[in-house]
Amino acid sequence: MPLEAEDAREPEVQQQALTGTEVIDFASASTLTNTDASGKSGGMAVLKTNSANCTVGAYADCYAQYIEFSPSYTGYLTFKLSSLTQAAPTPAQVTQLQVLTKYQGPGVATSYYQWQLYRFTTSSWVTLANSQGRGDWVWTPALTLNLPATEVAANFVSSTGDIRARIVKGAGTDAAQLDSLRLQVSWDIATTCTAETDAAFCTRLGANCGQLSGTDNCGQARTVASCGACQSPATCGGGGTANVCGQGSACTVAAFPKGTTWMWDLEHASIPTNLNAQVYVVDLFNTSSAKIQEYKTAGKKVVCYFSAGTYEDWREDANQFPQDTYCTPGENCAQSVHILGDWCTSGGGCEWWLDHRKQAVRTVMTSRMQLAKSKGCDAVEPDNVDGYSHDDEISCTDQACWGLTAANQLDYNRWLATTAHSLCLGIALKNDVDQVSSLADSFDFAINEECQKYNECGAYKTWFTNKNKAVFNAEYRVDSGGDTTNWTNCTGTGATCACGETNFVQGDLRTLVFSTASVRYDNIQFACW
Repeated sequence: MPLEAEDAREPEVQQQALTGTEVIDFASASTLTNTDASGKSGGMAVLKTNSANCTVGAYADCYAQYIEFSPSYTGYLTFKLSSLTQAAPTPAQVTQLQVLTKYQGPGVATSYYQWQLYRFTTSSWVTLANSQGRGDWVWTPALTLNLPATEVAANFVSSTGDIRARIVKGAGTDAAQLDSLRLQVSWDIATTCTAETDAAFCTRLGANCGQLSGTDNCGQARTVASCGACQSPATCGGGGTANVCGQGSACTVAAFPKGTTWMWDLEHASIPTNLNAQVYVVDLFNTSSAKIQEYKTAGKKVVCYFSAGTYEDWREDANQFPQDTYCTPGENCAQSVHILGDWCTSGGGCEWWLDHRKQAVRTVMTSRMQLAKSKGCDAVEPDNVDGYSHDDEISCTDQACWGLTAANQLDYNRWLATTAHSLCLGIALKNDVDQVSSLADSFDFAINEECQKYNECGAYKTWFTNKNKAVFNAEYRVDSGGDTTNWTNCTGTGATCACGETNFVQGDLRTLVFSTASVRYDNIQFACW
């Protein structure tokens, strides 16, 4: 039964602010002035054409790949708004300008540096930063240099969209090396958008029944109470797809009561069937259907792991993700601001935060959960479902560099749970500690890393164990960041007693302590049961 006309939202015009941020690389800039073009590589003219920079974030001195400037150098690059690919703001719509750079050189006592932007309204240069306090001959981290708070960014853009960034190197006896110089532009463009009706919203998202939450055509979060009702005997989601009428037999989602024991191994394709655990958590892609059945025959419940918040380029379905779900159009994806952390190994093994607001991401995740169902998994563990709270630690100030909000994350995580349940799969809430209270009712059990180390386990007692839902905890003696915690198999109140978390009844919190951050059954130091 379609959405009733009288219940449908009438179109309304919304005034919106189209905001965005994009980096213009030096390759898109032009050199207008070089008061001193000396130096190993010829100064700024070479900077704009040399694409073989030292890796951002690295500290190696790759001599052939940086630009060297002689003492008393002054020169600027002109960046153009027309180089932007995501939007076409006018000069007045530019809200922020940031210079992104990385260099090494002599300390202030030997030679002095300044980074400046040109204020067109007064025909003068304004200093963003200088080398005061920088180390002597050490590569800086990737620096983000901001305009002074009293400045208006639009004043630094000419009527034709030019922006000038300048380096001034003081006199001295030694040269300096510049690895990168880029300009990050932010804008705010007022637009109008006519919001679609509820019926159109349901149709666009492919729904014909049940409550539906998502993002409308104007980019606003919306929840429709009902996209319609299914004619008996069809049920909403009965065919395995959420919010779609389908014929399906009733099912019971596997239960994971508090105190359930578990084993976590995401690296082996096969582990022994006689390990002392009631639940096996294994990798969805690495584990065959036959192996999952073998575990179940041995009496284990099987939970299948996949990443729901990141794009992993080594996965067999990686080609199903459109590039704009993990890499901003126009940027070098190998050096994307969306790369998880600051690592990306050569020859594969890169991981990017996903913009999970895009429907294409949900399409892939639906396929992954359908794969889990077809393989015989009892439940799923979607990882990286807290992207809104992470910064990529390179040069971006938005969360995961997509501008994800807490509301976006709640919407996505609840959608994951609804979709899993429509397939008769249980689902774990992985980490996302700050949203436990809002999400616990939608999830069947929880998997957490290092809540004991960071004193964050309390929320799980309130929202999971008190409701007879299992909480699986992993701690590491040496974690992925190299931090060491000397966990011991004790139940006292000591800071390193892994098996005696405060306020939990012994056995309610099931903890595995791994020697390192490698998640393998044969890397476990001890288990708390």
